[in-house]
Amino acid sequence: MKLSVIIPVYNVEKYVIRCINSVIQNDLESSAYEIIIVDDESPDDSVKTIKSYFKDVANLKVISQKNKGLGGARNTGISKAKGTYLLFLDADDYLVPNTLSQIVNQAIATQVEVLEFGAHGVLENGVVCYTLSNSSNNLIFDGMDYYQKVRYANSACNKLYSTDFLRNNQLFFEEQLYIEDFEFNTRVFLQAKRMLAVETIVGQFLQTPNSITRNVSLAKKEKMQNDIERVMVITNQLYSKSANQDAFFKERLGFLTATLVVQMIKNQSDYKTILLKIEYLKAKKLFFVNHKLFDRSKNLFRILLLKHSILLKLALPLYRFLNRKS
Repeated sequence: MKLSVIIPVYNVEKYVIRCINSVIQNDLESSAYEIIIVDDESPDDSVKTIKSYFKDVANLKVISQKNKGLGGARNTGISKAKGTYLLFLDADDYLVPNTLSQIVNQAIATQVEVLEFGAHGVLENGVVCYTLSNSSNNLIFDGMDYYQKVRYANSACNKLYSTDFLRNNQLFFEEQLYIEDFEFNTRVFLQAKRMLAVETIVGQFLQTPNSITRNVSLAKKEKMQNDIERVMVITNQLYSKSANQDAFFKERLGFLTATLVVQMIKNQSDYKTILLKIEYLKAKKLFFVNHKLFDRSKNLFRILLLKHSILLKLALPLYRFLNRKS
C-alpha cells in the first residue's frame, strides 16, 4: 500500500465529509491507500456522520480513543498505518483534485523520507488568502541542508512522511500540545537524510475564526503561550545534546522567542509582564535574539523590538491603539 491518510476527528461534523471526499475522489486507486479516522473522543456527531456516509468505503477505518489532542490522535495513526507514506490531513482541510498520485509516486521513485508540497490558505467561501509553494529543483537534501536552503512551512500537513522513517526514529508528536507541528518537525529535520520539495499545490488549509491561532478564548490564548514556552524548553534540551547544529537551533529558538513575545502582546500583557518574562527567559538561557530568522516579519520584530526593550515599550501603546481601530 502506498499511502495512509490520517485524519484526526474532534468536533468537525461540519467539514469532515468534504475532507474525506477530497481523498476518495482524488486520483489514487482505492487499493493504493487507506484512510485512518482517529476519533479523539469527539463530543459531536462527527463519527456517526462518517460511519453513515462512508459505510461502503472499504479502505476507510475508524479508530476511537480517549482524548489525547491532535498530536495524540496522529500518533495513533502512525502506529496503525500500513502505507509506505503518511499524509496528515486535518478534518477541516481538504485536498486539491488529481494531485495525490503525482506526489506519492514521486516520493516512492526518489525514496525520500520527507516530501514537502504546496498548499493554499482558503477562507470559508473558497477564496485563497495565501500560498505556500517552493521547490528543491529535484535535488534531495539531508534535513540540515534542506532547512537552510529550501524549507517553507512548519506544518505537518504539507508533507509526505515515510512511515518507516518515523517509526524507526521514534518520531511521534507531543500530546496535548499546541504548535506540535513545529516541535515535531524540529526532530524530523535533525533525523532526515533525504528530503525533497515540490511546487505542486495539494493542500487547502481552511482559515476559520475558531482555529487555535485565531481563537479569542482566553484559556486557549494562555495555553498557546504556555505551550510555546514548553516547546522552547524541549528544543533547547535537544540543542544541548546535538553537536554542530548551532545555526539550526538558534533560528528555531529565535523564532520561538519572537513568537512567544508576540503572543503575549496579542494576549494584552502589559510591558512589565513582558519584561519579566524576558528576564526569566534570559535567566533560563532561552532568550534567542541574535540569529537571523527566515520569517521576515518575526526577524524585523527581533531586530527592532526584542533587541531594544525601550522600543518595545514605546510600540505597545501604538499596537493597542491600532488593534482597537481594526
